[in-house]
Amino acid sequence: MSFSTDVKNEIARSPFGKSCCAASELCGFVRTCGSIVIEGKGNLGVKIATENPVVARRIKTLLLERFGISARLMVGEHEFLRNRRVYELSVSAAKGGGKILRQIGVIPGDKQGIDSISGGLDARFFKKKCCRKALLRGIFLGAGTLSDPQDTYHLEVIFAEEQMMIATKRLLGSFTDMHVKTRQRRGNHIVYVKESEQIKDILTLMGAHSQLLKFEGIRIMKEIRNQTNRANNCDHANMDRTLSASERELSFIRQIQRMDRLDDLAPALLDTALARIDHPDATLSELGALLHPPIGKSAVAARMKRIETFAEELE
Repeated sequence: MSFSTDVKNEIARSPFGKSCCAASELCGFVRTCGSIVIEGKGNLGVKIATENPVVARRIKTLLLERFGISARLMVGEHEFLRNRRVYELSVSAAKGGGKILRQIGVIPGDKQGIDSISGGLDARFFKKKCCRKALLRGIFLGAGTLSDPQDTYHLEVIFAEEQMMIATKRLLGSFTDMHVKTRQRRGNHIVYVKESEQIKDILTLMGAHSQLLKFEGIRIMKEIRNQTNRANNCDHANMDRTLSASERELSFIRQIQRMDRLDDLAPALLDTALARIDHPDATLSELGALLHPPIGKSAVAARMKRIETFAEELE
């Protein structure tokens, strides 16, 4: 199973919470993976479809326990993908489809008929934090995905309607100051988050605590690997610079040696030149420690500069 499926399964098995939140969560389901069925005389029913059996069971239980409605469950094949099942729950107008649509704000008040359908999210679901969290659960379970944190940090929710994209961005912003982004892709409207800390906040809000711990463990291990790689790269870069400087110094010393003029160097410079010949890979600090008496890095660098000047004057 994917990491996204593991997150959804944990959320779908969590308690429903307060009774006031039932309509909020159901609204999230219907607005993302639901559709309205037009029946005779303008009556309306509801269908909700999902590929996740755990989510389907949660929706069916929610309707029965909190609304007293027994939804009909059918299992079919995916329209485009073979070997993929789709779990479809339906509630006819006679069974309470219109009641559901009114309670979740799809049809305002006592109005009826397809012309009364409203878009976006009902303002009453934003009043309490518990209801906003329930709404977020329903939206993510209905249309959300979360990439495996081993690969990348990316949480997104896909909507057919722009109003829902705008409303969900507002919903996420009502919890914390999140950098929520939006875009369009193949005619769909997408809300997405790419920062790991914000994804952790969303997992916490939805109640996916076990997957949050897994996510955080992966994030920490990735950070440790990245820090190790940066340190290794820095060490390699320093080593490359040391070897490059050493090769330059040796080239001047060998030039003096070829012209048989090493003995013309001052004693301190001669000692430094011979030490470099014997220790071509040593840093300036290591080279200074090998001299008698030992000297510091800056003193060795000054001597090397004088050796370079002496070699250039011989040309």
